Amino acid sequence: MKNTKRLLITLLLALIPMMASAQILEKAAQRSEIATVETELEDIPTTELQVFRMDNDGSYWLSVGHLGVGIDIIQIQFDPVYELFIPLGNTLDEALETLSDLQAFYKKPKQSAMEVQGCLAAIVPNDNLEPVTVTSRRFLTSKILSFSVIRDDLVRATYISRSDFGSLVLSVKMYRKIHPKE
Repeated sequence: MKNTKRLLITLLLALIPMMASAQILEKAAQRSEIATVETELEDIPTTELQVFRMDNDGSYWLSVGHLGVGIDIIQIQFDPVYELFIPLGNTLDEALETLSDLQAFYKKPKQSAMEVQGCLAAIVPNDNLEPVTVTSRRFLTSKILSFSVIRDDLVRATYISRSDFGSLVLSVKMYRKIHPKE
């Protein structure tokens, strides 16, 4: 009887992580990828930009990847779970318009900032939108946008180069041409 109880407890403990991973996979399956680009800035960790559609409500989102933690310029990357999501709209045309507005911000003077809504969440976006500061920066000859959220007096941020963001917008435009009814 004692061994049976131990076996049942062991099986239950083994099932908990499996059930959690099944929920994560189910959430990830709700995302339909439109376009993905990996960033390539020197001295800044590689991150993945992605535009995707949520299958449950049809909304379009931009993932600017995993954020670092630190102060304004110096960031340490250690959070592989949480991503920063920016809502783009409910149609592909709205998504392209929002992406074009963000792309135009690269032309603003250095240290120009604007605020957009976004959410920092694991795997898929949720309804907990919060202010995200988008700042135009320069790094040697590159133009960069930083997407940052302040949490507990620390800045969580990621940096996206103009060329990487342009590649993402171009990929979404190509997707639009291939799928005109979407």
